[in-house]
Amino acid sequence: MSNPVLDAYTAGIADVADLLTYPPADLNHSPSEGEWSASQVLSHLADAEISIALRIRMMFTTENYSFSSWDEDLFANLNPNRSAIASVATVTALRRANLDLIAGLDSEMLTRTGIRQNGTAISVIDYLKMMNQHTFDHLDQANRALDR
Repeated sequence: MSNPVLDAYTAGIADVADLLTYPPADLNHSPSEGEWSASQVLSHLADAEISIALRIRMMFTTENYSFSSWDEDLFANLNPNRSAIASVATVTALRRANLDLIAGLDSEMLTRTGIRQNGTAISVIDYLKMMNQHTFDHLDQANRALDR
């Protein structure tokens, strides 16, 4: 099924992988105290993709699934030296798996909703649109970290 949100979600795979064109030293450089390196941004995007994969599956199978919250900074600080290659592989594999799952569903399934932490309902397709923007924003953050 052709859909601009899903097309952007697909394009995000290459956008994330493009960061691996930088040397590891550049990816691991933190722009200043308390700011994430590009590699930490990639780790966060991998963590987010894990969350996306679970949430959309729960939205597909559970009426008004309530999202669980997670603290991105705590996750990022679990191991600030995670592999950028592993993070990109995680994003790539999960996005492809999510797209494969969605391709086998009726398009009406994209209107299924979940309940965000703030109590508002969001459809699967709107959630993916929001997460596309989330990825774009963090890629911008990673690129700023790479600008020394």
